[in-house]
Amino acid sequence: MTEVALPLFRDGSHIPNQTDLMGRLMVQKGLIHGDDLDRILGLQKQKGIRFGEAAQSLGLVTAEDVKAVLAEQFAYPVVARPASEVSLHPRVIAAYQPTHPRVEALRSLRSELMLRYFNRPDNKVLAVVGVDGESGIRDLATNLAVVIAQTGARTLLIDGNLRDPSLHEWFGLPNLRGLSDALAGRSSAIPRHCPPLDSLWLLNGGTVAPNPQELLAHKRYQTLMAQLVPKFDAVLINTPALNGNLDAQLVAARSGAALMVARENHTPLRALDKATHRLRELGVAITGVALSH
Repeated sequence: MTEVALPLFRDGSHIPNQTDLMGRLMVQKGLIHGDDLDRILGLQKQKGIRFGEAAQSLGLVTAEDVKAVLAEQFAYPVVARPASEVSLHPRVIAAYQPTHPRVEALRSLRSELMLRYFNRPDNKVLAVVGVDGESGIRDLATNLAVVIAQTGARTLLIDGNLRDPSLHEWFGLPNLRGLSDALAGRSSAIPRHCPPLDSLWLLNGGTVAPNPQELLAHKRYQTLMAQLVPKFDAVLINTPALNGNLDAQLVAARSGAALMVARENHTPLRALDKATHRLRELGVAITGVALSH
């Protein structure tokens, strides 16, 4: 008779055959231990409920843990624990709260962009630009990049805010050899993978430079983008607010397209309209306006 080897727990014991896929994933992720399985399976059988419901009823996992593991079963990569317990910033909600209303709104925005912009081979680069509120621009650029990456599309997020680079902190990465360093000719630009999202990479801002406008206007910027863009399906560029300097205008003009970000109940419509008109005069295609909180 042929023996079938069963998967092992980290402590060397076997996972019982009756444990479903969710249980196996929870064990692999360290959400539950081997000793918990008998209790979960017993409650599951007693009440006729699903494995995740039983584990949650026993207080072993949270509702978010169950949703995250379920999402992984459907090939939708999310983080199974709050971002505070991994390297991700808590504001990267698209990575660990797949059912949050804001994430649903981001998916709708992603779908519109995929259908109306990224569906063309030449449309890969999109600057995320706002009149004011750099935190809202950063928040939307980052979470939009995450939901695009969750479709399996190879996605590059670039921190184009050379005056205050911060996206590396959101992914727990060092701010070494970034965009500014490459544009100054000090080093090469190396996008860094952002685990646990297999399809997302970040090009950090790099050293805070005294001449960001000159760097963004330099021919090295076009050369760098020509090297990076073909390697990805979508490239999103975070920018500083337009009301402080012209850095974002330069990035948008080089990108050819921009997604405008407006702060809900804050950004003046007149200022938004003026900025949009100016970008269009420079040949920038405006893909739409998104609200940030």
